[in-house]
Amino acid sequence: METHLERIEHQENLPLRIFVHSVRNCASHCHRDSEFLLVLRGQVMVQTSEGQVALKPDDVYFIPSGEMHFTHETTGTNLLVALQIDTAFATRLDPDFPRRRFAYNQIGRRFPNDRRLQATREIVAEILWEMRMRREGYRFQVESHLLRLLTLLVRDVPSTLAAPPKAEPQNIADDALGQRLARLVTYLEAHSNEEISSAELAASESVSVSYLARLFKTRLGCTVSEYVSIVRTKKSLPLLARRETTILDVAMECGFPNVKSYNTAFKRLFNLTPSQWRQQAGSDIPGIGESAYNRCDAGFAFHLLRKYLPAGSAYA
Repeated sequence: METHLERIEHQENLPLRIFVHSVRNCASHCHRDSEFLLVLRGQVMVQTSEGQVALKPDDVYFIPSGEMHFTHETTGTNLLVALQIDTAFATRLDPDFPRRRFAYNQIGRRFPNDRRLQATREIVAEILWEMRMRREGYRFQVESHLLRLLTLLVRDVPSTLAAPPKAEPQNIADDALGQRLARLVTYLEAHSNEEISSAELAASESVSVSYLARLFKTRLGCTVSEYVSIVRTKKSLPLLARRETTILDVAMECGFPNVKSYNTAFKRLFNLTPSQWRQQAGSDIPGIGESAYNRCDAGFAFHLLRKYLPAGSAYA
């Protein structure tokens, strides 16, 4: 079974990892790095403790350290940049950084052309181009850009400080709490086509049903039943892509009690019914479900990134 705590390897002795990718269905996971996602093409769904959000071209989304999250495609091709930043690097300069709860995503939803988002796009583009071209002194330049981004985040984006870590009712440290959630998520994803009760799930970790409900709501932004519904819907895509399989059979195979509940869950996640998805996209996606990522055109991504580069940039 896959681990849900991703251990990120930073690039070239720098406190970051940056890459272009096309997401298909990336399972729930978390990591110690903070992360920015910049969408270049298509639409991507992201689920975090803030709930579910659909990201479109030019959108930037911030995922703080330790935040359980997952991403998946909707219809059509997507292309995005992920910038993962070593939280320890930021903490050395701002000891409160891990506790800061930034209003970055709220700003993005209300003001997509805000100067702070424009600056983020510019910095992400500059970092990626520097990493690609590797000109003399590029590591100095990359770290300089990263410091600009962290300064912008801390100085210009409103934030509140979370309370210092406290012992949980079950006397569990934060890392152990994340491991508990990872075990629960792993179990749900492995048994999503079965009938799963919150009481049984809570008993598996010796916690109460109310504690389980709070854990999912605070860490994943949804209830246990909503999470199961999301997992079942995502797992239905390979079956749905096969036109010879009826919608009823897909629903039953994936654990839905009936077609109505499947339609409701599918439309909530993809803003389409299963039939509409099948007509528009499903049969045209080869090998769907085999990997978390699709093949992507990195060269085209760099072409799209040029529009974010500042005037006078060597790469514009």
